[in-house]
Amino acid sequence: MGDDVVDRDESLGLRLDAPAQVWTDAFPVGNGRLGAMVHGGTGRERLQVNDDTCWSGAPGAHALAPLADPEGPAAVLAAARRALADGDVPGAERHVRRLQSGYSAANQPLVDVLLEQPAADAAEGYRRVLDLADGVATTTWTAGDGTRWRQDVLVSHPDGALLLDRCTDAADGTGTAPAGGTATVAVTSPHPWVRPPAPLPGGAPGLVALVRMPARVLPDYLGVPDAISYDGPGVLAAVALAVVADGAAEVADGGVRVAGARRLRVLLTTATDHVVADGRLHGDADRVVADALTGLGAALADLDGLPGRHVADHASLMGRVHLDLRAPVPDAPLDARLVAHARGQADPHLAVLAFQYGRYLTVAGSRPGTLPLHLQGIWNPHRQPPWNANYTININTEMNYWPTLVGDLAECHEPLLSWLDRLAVAGERTARGLYGARGWVAHHNSDPWCFTGPVGAGEDSPSWSTWPFGGVWLARHVVDHHDWTGDDDALRRHWPVVRGAALFLLDWLVDLPDETLGTSPATSPENQYLLPDGTVASVGVSTTSDLAMARDLLEHVRRLAPVAGDRDEDLLASVDGALDRLPTERVAPDGRLAEWSSDVPDAEPEHRHQSHLYRVFPGTSIDPDAAPALAAAARRTLDARGPDSTGWSLAWRLALHARLRDPGGVADLVDAFLHPVDDDLAAAVGAGGADPGRPAPRHVGGVYRSLLCAHPPFQVDGNLGFTAGVAEALVQAHRLGADGVREVHLLPALPAAWPDGRVRGLRLRGGLRLEELVWRDGRVVRAVLRAGRRAVVDVRTGAGAARRQVVLPAGEPVAVTP
Repeated sequence: MGDDVVDRDESLGLRLDAPAQVWTDAFPVGNGRLGAMVHGGTGRERLQVNDDTCWSGAPGAHALAPLADPEGPAAVLAAARRALADGDVPGAERHVRRLQSGYSAANQPLVDVLLEQPAADAAEGYRRVLDLADGVATTTWTAGDGTRWRQDVLVSHPDGALLLDRCTDAADGTGTAPAGGTATVAVTSPHPWVRPPAPLPGGAPGLVALVRMPARVLPDYLGVPDAISYDGPGVLAAVALAVVADGAAEVADGGVRVAGARRLRVLLTTATDHVVADGRLHGDADRVVADALTGLGAALADLDGLPGRHVADHASLMGRVHLDLRAPVPDAPLDARLVAHARGQADPHLAVLAFQYGRYLTVAGSRPGTLPLHLQGIWNPHRQPPWNANYTININTEMNYWPTLVGDLAECHEPLLSWLDRLAVAGERTARGLYGARGWVAHHNSDPWCFTGPVGAGEDSPSWSTWPFGGVWLARHVVDHHDWTGDDDALRRHWPVVRGAALFLLDWLVDLPDETLGTSPATSPENQYLLPDGTVASVGVSTTSDLAMARDLLEHVRRLAPVAGDRDEDLLASVDGALDRLPTERVAPDGRLAEWSSDVPDAEPEHRHQSHLYRVFPGTSIDPDAAPALAAAARRTLDARGPDSTGWSLAWRLALHARLRDPGGVADLVDAFLHPVDDDLAAAVGAGGADPGRPAPRHVGGVYRSLLCAHPPFQVDGNLGFTAGVAEALVQAHRLGADGVREVHLLPALPAAWPDGRVRGLRLRGGLRLEELVWRDGRVVRAVLRAGRRAVVDVRTGAGAARRQVVLPAGEPVAVTP
C-alpha cells in the first residue's frame, strides 16, 4: 500500500469550454462501484449513471454447453489435432468451432439524472474542468441575467453516493444574484421500470425507483434482431435520489420541481441484488430498495461534510505519484491543445495529463470490494455496448491493471485478484468438461458470472474464440502483485489461481514430432495468416504467444512455489520437465520475431495485437541486455506493424518500445496516442498540414476531446496502458542479475521532447519506491530510492550508463545521485 502523503498538483485539470455534445465529450467521475458521465449542461444537465454490478443475465445463465454433441468435446478436440497434424487447417477450424458455447454477459447502464433549469442556461464565460487531483467535475458559467453559476459533481467513496451541487455566486447569502427560476430533476432509465420513480418515504423531496437488467444481451457485432431480452432472471437495481435546495421543492409528475433556489444539491445512491463477493443474486426487491434508501439516509446525515471526505479520500490516492515535465500549461481547452499538438506544437503537459488520467480512472473505477474494470471501466451508456463491455482477457482486462502497481495504487488491484479467485473455480469446470484437464481455463471473454468457455455458438472466428490461455495470462497479475508488494500472505491467498493455471497448461501441452512440447490447436490472439492457396486461417500449432506465456507462467511457478508454501514435488518436477522442452522465440528470415511456428504470410501485417511479444511486455525476459537478438527482432516487429493502430494497441506499443529502450519509438507512440479522433478535430489537424519528413499515420485510434481513449469506440484500457508505458520510459526495475541483485534503470527510454522533469512516488518491483527522480537535459541529476526491506540494487542512470551498486536499508530513503 502507498503512503497517505499528498503532493497535490494544481495543474491536473482537464478543461473543455463547451458542454458535451456526445457521450465521449463528457467527463467521468466514480468511486469504484458508482460511476457517472458528467455532460456539463447548464439549462439542461445530464448525468449518465452506472453501477458496476449492473450486467445482463445471472449466475449460470450463460454457461451453455459446447456444440460438440454427439461425439463430445474430447473427440472433437482430438479430431482438430489430427487435422492439424495432417495439414488440414480448414478442417481443424471447423472442428474447434464445435467447441464454442454461448456469449458472455453485457455490462449495462442504470439511469440518467436530468436537471432542467432554463433560467440558468449559459450565455458566456462557460468552462468545465475535471480535476484529476480532487476527483470533482466543475462547470462554471454566466447566465443571461448576469448570474454567475458553479456546478460541482463528484462520486464519494467514503459515502457511497453521487452529489451534484449547483449554486449561484449569491448562494452564501452575501451576493445579490437572483434565484435560478424553476428547476426540475428527473430520473430516466433505458430499462423498463419494475417500480417507477415515486416519492421518498416520509415525503422528503426526492425519488426512489427500481429496474431490472436484461436477462440476455447478444453482442452488437452479430447484428441479429431481438438481441436484448428481459425474459428470465436479471439484476435488480434501485436508485434513491434526494434534492436539497434553498427554494421550495416538491415531487410532481415523476420528478422533483424546485422553485427560487440559489443552491440546489442532488444526492443519489444505488443498490442491487448482485453480491460481488460470491457472484450471486439474492433476488429480494424490497431489500434492494431498502439498501438504496439506507445509503441515501447515511449520506444525507452529513451532507455538508461529504465533499471534504471525498476529496481527502481521492487525493490520498492520487497524490502518491507526481509527474512534472517542466512544461508550461497552455491557457486553452483540451480540444484546442490536442489539435495544436497533432500539428507539431510541443505540449509535454498533455502527456502528464494522460499519465495521471490513467491513475485517476483506476481510482475512480476500481476499489476494494468492487468488480474489476471492464472494457469501458465503469462507464457505459449502451444496453448493447461494443463487445458487450465485458472482460476481454486476451489483452484488455490485463492492460486495465498495468498501471496499478507501478502507480502506487495496490489496493485498486484487489478487485481483479478477488474476481480471479472466483474465475478459477468456474474455470475448473470448463477445463474438466471441455478438455479433460486439471486446473482451470478461461478463453477470450468473461463477465461477473465467470463465463469461461469459448464464445461464438459455433459461428465466431477461431482467431479469438480458440484461445485457452486467459488463465495463463491473468495468473501473472498474482505474480506481479507479489513482485511489487512483497505481500506473502496475498500470494498464498491467491496461489490457487497460479497453481491451477499451471496445472491446466501442463495438461494442455502436447508432444510434437521434434520431441518438443507445444500447443495444438493454437492461435495468436485475433491475428490470422494466409495458407498457400490464399485462404485466411488462424489456427495452427505452437504459436509464439502460446509458448511465451507458457514459459513465463512455469518459470514463475518454479520461483514462487516455495514462497507460497507449495511443496508439491510432482508439480515442480513436471514444471521443470516442461521448461526443458519448451522452445523459445525464434527470429524469422526477415528479422522479425516470428509469430507462427512456420514462416507464413501475414493476413494483416499491421495487426493491432502483438501477443507474440509477450515476454517483452508485460513479461520481463526479453530486453536489450538479457536477450539482445530477440529484443532487436521485437523492435523490427514493431516497426513492421506500422505507425498507427487502435488506441489501446498504441498504448501497448508504447510500453513495448519503452521496455526495448527506444526513446524515439516512445516519442512517436505518445504523439500517435494523443492524436484526436473526433471528426471535427481530426479535420482541423489535417487542415493544418503534415510534417513532410515523416509518413502520416491514418490515426485509426487516439483520444477523444475529453482525453478518453478511442479504439474507436471508447475503451478505457488505452488510457490505463498509456500510464504504464510512460512509467516504463522513466524507470524500470524488472531484471535480477545472476547474483540476485535487482537492476534499477533510470530514464531508460526518455523522449527527447521531455529534457527536464521530475517524478515522485512510482513503485518498482522488489518492494522499491522511487521517492524522487529529477533530470535536466536528459540526464539524471538526483534520484532517491527506498526499500520496504533491506535490499541491494544496481542503479543505471540512463542509456549506456555503468551500474552502481547501492545498499538500501529497510525504510530509509537513499540518494543515488550520479
